Amino acid sequence: MTEPTIDWKDILEVGLGGPGCGQLYIDGKQPKGAYRYLPPALIHEGKVYASTFVPGGFILCVIDPASLTRQELSAKLPYARLQAIEDGEIVYVDRHDGDSVSRLPLALPQPFFARLAARLTKR
Repeated sequence: MTEPTIDWKDILEVGLGGPGCGQLYIDGKQPKGAYRYLPPALIHEGKVYASTFVPGGFILCVIDPASLTRQELSAKLPYARLQAIEDGEIVYVDRHDGDSVSRLPLALPQPFFARLAARLTKR
């Protein structure tokens, strides 16, 4: 399996003095939804991880290159520029000045009913 290729177009500054967000292309196609993303995006195990610009902040997400669907991994954050994926976590800068780093697990938390159903089937 080859790694997807990532390209950026139409990068514009969001807000006065804010970061540049643009249109993300994976293998020449845009992910579903009219979103802008903060470069860089990271490729890990065939998936693309990106920081989505939304009004008032950013949401970390994972994009499936085959279906181009986007799944949110975090709540809205004031700022999130991806740095790396290490030890099963996304490492991101959480301040525009770049002096603070945070981490978010790659695994999505299961919804309550999914956890409950899993427990009941183990009995």
